Amino acid sequence: MSEKHNEKKRKRQTGGDERPSKKPPTEVPAQTVKVSVLKDTNAELGPVIVTAPGLKLPPNTSFTPYTRARANKSSRLPPAGNPTMSSSELLLHSSKHPKLDYIAREEDSGAADSLLRHYVGVYEPGTGKLQIVQARKLIVRGNLRSDRSAATADGVEQQQGPEPTTLSARSVLGQTFGTKKSQKAIRALTENAITSSPLKSSQDPSQRPKLGAAASAVIESMAQSSASMPSREDLQAAVDEGKPRPKPNLEAQTPAEVYTVEGLVELEILKQLVVREWQDKVNKNEDVKTTSRFVSERLVKTVKTEDVKRLKALRYLLLLMDWSTCLRAGARNSKKLPGRDDVKKAVGSEVGDGILESVMRRFTMDGTLNKWYTDNLMTHICALVLTIDNYEVDIYDLREDLKLDVKTITRYFHELGCRVTPLTEAERSRLNLTKAEAAAAHRIARLKLPLEFPKNRIMASGKRR
Repeated sequence: MSEKHNEKKRKRQTGGDERPSKKPPTEVPAQTVKVSVLKDTNAELGPVIVTAPGLKLPPNTSFTPYTRARANKSSRLPPAGNPTMSSSELLLHSSKHPKLDYIAREEDSGAADSLLRHYVGVYEPGTGKLQIVQARKLIVRGNLRSDRSAATADGVEQQQGPEPTTLSARSVLGQTFGTKKSQKAIRALTENAITSSPLKSSQDPSQRPKLGAAASAVIESMAQSSASMPSREDLQAAVDEGKPRPKPNLEAQTPAEVYTVEGLVELEILKQLVVREWQDKVNKNEDVKTTSRFVSERLVKTVKTEDVKRLKALRYLLLLMDWSTCLRAGARNSKKLPGRDDVKKAVGSEVGDGILESVMRRFTMDGTLNKWYTDNLMTHICALVLTIDNYEVDIYDLREDLKLDVKTITRYFHELGCRVTPLTEAERSRLNLTKAEAAAAHRIARLKLPLEFPKNRIMASGKRR
């Protein structure tokens, strides 16, 4: 073990024929370099040195050269090698990019760098000759096509445009002095910019830009699809048609033509209603007891007028009120009819089975009343009240009979197109009511033309709040 540790490490022995691991240095013989300056007074273009601060030009970008006479010769130092460069100005232009125009030109900043001369040399190691020629230094700038400079026939001149904005000034600073990340973001914004058309807001159809075949086809298909779509008025009419209320006569000339007794009560039902008992008792000055405060307050007066149709409307109103009181609570806030005996007991034995069947078919769905059928029943009751009280009624008695609050019964009259207002001072004095009593529960519902129905908000499909 000690002998192994005492041994010195030796380098690997290599044969003379094997290739060495390192390349031996080559000795270049020293030689004299002959420098010559090419002077060609007829060369207008020649080589150029181009820089693109803040831009990353595609490798296949090609430029078109343009020359013109230099406007101010005294501002630059005349090149000694090529007098043509001191008298002419070169510009390179490229429009290969889909959104940008690249323009390379000489820029005279007025600093000391503008007095420098730039040269390009070619060295031949074999002969030791170095040929140099004076070159132009150009700077490439990128512009959007909507904001680019206009090219004239004899050169390129900057058009008079708007003052640069803060955003454009910041973009220039970012392209010149920003980091690579910021320059990349500025280039992305520039390439993705959507150029605005100057004819966009033109009122003359002949000056508007023409649409392509694809855009025209899309617009034509949209017009055909939207032609069959209902308008807002059609949608509102469909909503009104499906509301739980009697159908009003929108062509009516007077309030009495909007809701009629014949429209609210079927003709066969009117014929079957019996009011002889009421007439006999009132003519004999006997009391007629009913379950409705509204009906009792108007019964005698209606019989005295000998208006049989209105009296039957009053009897049908009492039937609906008694029928609604016998309903039982059902599932999901619905109501349902009890047994036939309970219904007969509530409405009176003199009411025929045909009338009860008609009411059940009209205001229930298989003996069940959901919210729509309940509202439909209540609005029919309110419409009958309007026909009995000449389309102007104090809702207090009806509210007490139906056991509804002021807000709910007011909503039912609004659905019929009525205007519900508080009592005036003359009406309050006529009813002998205090201000507190009148303000608490008494309202006047009037049916006037034109009708004012509540407007439902129609929301577009897919938009919910």
